[in-house]
Amino acid sequence: MTGMYDNPPQPPRLRNHTPESVTAAFEAWADKHRAALDAIVANVNLSDPQTVTFENVMRPQLEFENQKFSHNLRFYQHVSENSDLRETTRKMAKWYDNIWTDMNMREDVFRAREVLYHRSGLAASRKQNPARYITEDIAKNAGFEDAESAIALEEEWKEAIRLGLGLPSKPQRDRFNQIQKRVETIKSEFKNHHASDKGCNWFIPAELDGMDNDNIDQLAKGTGKNEGRLKVTFDPSHYDIFLRDVKNSEARKRMWTAMENKCPENVPLFKEAMLLRDEAARLLGYPDHATLRIESRMAKTPRAVNNLLNDLRTRLAPLATKELNQLLQAKKKDCETRNLPFDGSFYYWDWAFYASKISKQEHDLDNKKVAEYFPIDSAITGMLRLFGGLFGIVFVRLAAEDLERISPTGVSEDVMYHRDTIMLSVWNDESEGNDFLGYLYIDAHPREGKYRHVANFPLELGHQRTDGTRFYPSTAIVCNFPAPTKDKPSLLDHEHVVDLFHELGHGIHSLVSRTRFSRHHGTAGKRDFVEAPSQMLENWTWRAEYIKRISKHYLTGEQMSDDMAERIAASRHFLQALRNLRQLSSAIFDMEVHSPKSRAALENMDFTKRYNELRNELTGMKGPEAIGEPIYHRSNTYSYDMFYYAFAKDPMDKSQGHRFRHTVLEKGASQDEMLILEQFLGRKPTPDAFGMELGLVEPMEEPLLKGSSFAGRDPAIEEGTSSEEDSAIKDRPS
Repeated sequence: MTGMYDNPPQPPRLRNHTPESVTAAFEAWADKHRAALDAIVANVNLSDPQTVTFENVMRPQLEFENQKFSHNLRFYQHVSENSDLRETTRKMAKWYDNIWTDMNMREDVFRAREVLYHRSGLAASRKQNPARYITEDIAKNAGFEDAESAIALEEEWKEAIRLGLGLPSKPQRDRFNQIQKRVETIKSEFKNHHASDKGCNWFIPAELDGMDNDNIDQLAKGTGKNEGRLKVTFDPSHYDIFLRDVKNSEARKRMWTAMENKCPENVPLFKEAMLLRDEAARLLGYPDHATLRIESRMAKTPRAVNNLLNDLRTRLAPLATKELNQLLQAKKKDCETRNLPFDGSFYYWDWAFYASKISKQEHDLDNKKVAEYFPIDSAITGMLRLFGGLFGIVFVRLAAEDLERISPTGVSEDVMYHRDTIMLSVWNDESEGNDFLGYLYIDAHPREGKYRHVANFPLELGHQRTDGTRFYPSTAIVCNFPAPTKDKPSLLDHEHVVDLFHELGHGIHSLVSRTRFSRHHGTAGKRDFVEAPSQMLENWTWRAEYIKRISKHYLTGEQMSDDMAERIAASRHFLQALRNLRQLSSAIFDMEVHSPKSRAALENMDFTKRYNELRNELTGMKGPEAIGEPIYHRSNTYSYDMFYYAFAKDPMDKSQGHRFRHTVLEKGASQDEMLILEQFLGRKPTPDAFGMELGLVEPMEEPLLKGSSFAGRDPAIEEGTSSEEDSAIKDRPS
């Protein structure tokens, strides 16, 4: 059966770029972009309606995008071990962002799109109903081939308005353009400071009491003034383990404080960006930046967002108080046992340490013991088999000889951006036609200069070529899981497994998406939706049956016991209120700085002080004032709604898995996300499942499942012997 997957119809892209070739590629993109816009202007006569067509006004831009997004060169800045290549890519990406801003500000192109937008009737239908979705019927009535084409035009028109092209005077437009360029520069500098940060702390071995010897052995030994000390970096593989395991409170405090205050040069950049965003929004006639941006999201208004955040804050607060008291009691008992002073306060650097201690007591879970059942190779294999069977996908792991055979140069290293990366070709299974889907890269371990967290990076975006054939996507899961040691393979704790499932969710979203235009491919949708499909896949990592199925002890090969798997599943909502409130504080901060009561209020705001105030208010924890960094709160509302509706009764219902794939994932952003949700659910989404999962509302019997059609469970799937599941991943001999 493996033979049918030997020859992908599209070879992988070359990943052997140099600083010189990256520079040349960015410069070529700028020339092609300019030529595409020039073609629009040359082919359109605004006084001749026959020339104001989608083919003339939009097609050149969309075809250029399809070519450009067929190769993500920006990726090198996050993963290349060549520092010159990383730096060149950052520099050229910043240069091209300025070019892109100039291109988007071309008034001659905007006028052509504005005329088409109004003549087609899209503007009138939106004015009549600002909340309407562009359906196939609306698109056809407006003269478009499909809804995706109409959506592309409306996106361009909305973006042009947001970029200031609707402003009445040239001085206003020029000022707006200056703001946009400066904000892009700030964003680039902000990210670069993080990417280039090599922050760490040095500790004597005695301060590391509590850490496992395997983890200590991986720490670099100091020389010179740090002779006799060990280096602990800010990489999650160091930082998270340190705060969880080290007994010394002062050592944890030093580490937490250093991490929270890294990149101080970003503080003035952040304030400048907030002021510029506010100025830009007011130039466009909006009261603030939040109103401007949320208008194009699923939430639509800041009021809707604030109502959700405040409601969650109110509902979570009583439970969080109980959880904080539980942590305090654990700390008090520990201090008494070790004859240490207890001041009655709970600090941020206490969180991971005492949360782990309580988890061991309440759920009898030791992260180190759990990790022994998740060596990375078998965890990846189990994960791919699980979702391959559910969604009708086959993952084929490519060995060196396979890469040599399919590489355009015949050299395997030329299609692998790093030697430690796993590469797979991805296919539909027999039920979906056995055709090719794309390539998946898994980059598991930390290294110098690499992106420090967990993420999915689309490398090439799928689209329909001009001849009607498909261009297939590639996507990369980039992680920083513990590296193997001389005695053990890389072992993942359960939190790592959850991260892996989440990022694979983004990867699958990208691989199965089938859109005409690359701009709509995969995870290109609204930010308050694109996380939902991946968050939904996390649910399988919290079901005992599937935790056990993907487990395999690194020494014995045995699966974990039913009891251990059930204890992991039962721990899902351990300290859930405090965890959610920590995220909520960042979300509320985000809304406050982007929707100030007045310009003067924003100018006078002490961002660092307010960030810390909110965090302290919501969690009840304490700590020295930290610079901090706002993150976006990702609501799980949609993900829980979809899971409870389609998978709660039978997580391996293949009919629902295929329906989710084709109704939600395949669409990308080629339809309005709310319309996609309503089509999948058969109703408007509700927060009921989210509330039930968190224990904030009483469980409901059937309303969430109304309209679903659950198939009986396949006994072969239940026992893990299904030939369809076994075919979901194929290994090549190495």
